[in-house]
Amino acid sequence: MTFGVLALFSMKRVTPGHVALIEDWQGNLQPYIYDDSQMVLAIPFWHRCIHIRLIPVKKRFIKEFKTKDNRDVEVRLVCRMQPKVHWVPEIYYKFGKDYGRGFLEKEASVDISEVVKLHTFAELVSGPEDAVEAIADEINLRINDACTFHKIKIAKDETSIVFLDPEGDDVDDVE
Repeated sequence: MTFGVLALFSMKRVTPGHVALIEDWQGNLQPYIYDDSQMVLAIPFWHRCIHIRLIPVKKRFIKEFKTKDNRDVEVRLVCRMQPKVHWVPEIYYKFGKDYGRGFLEKEASVDISEVVKLHTFAELVSGPEDAVEAIADEINLRINDACTFHKIKIAKDETSIVFLDPEGDDVDDVE
């Protein structure tokens, strides 16, 4: 009876559009990647089944950075990301289950801050459209290089970067 209950609770099904990794209670991953619709044997209390999404995810990232003239500028980034299947264990170790958020906070924020430091607030917020687009393209190129290094696919054409004044009023005053 006990063996039957343990066997029943040990079987986990991988949801469609995901892959699964098995992590033991010490944090070590098993060297296997389980495809969607497979049954995985994970011993309860010793193993944990981690589902990583393979369908491209749309991530929004909003953060303030310091400019060349020491003012804050708000950068809004929207991109679509997807992990490469064979590198999912490495991506999980580096960025966690929410690899998109982890990548944007650890890697992309460094690239964005390095580029924003080179320009003034006026260039970023109210500069000529071509100049602002060139700055956004430079950030996009750096993020694409970081994604390539970390084995994450990014839709380069669907990535949008906008620079805003964080103190500007986005909401109309209602009287």
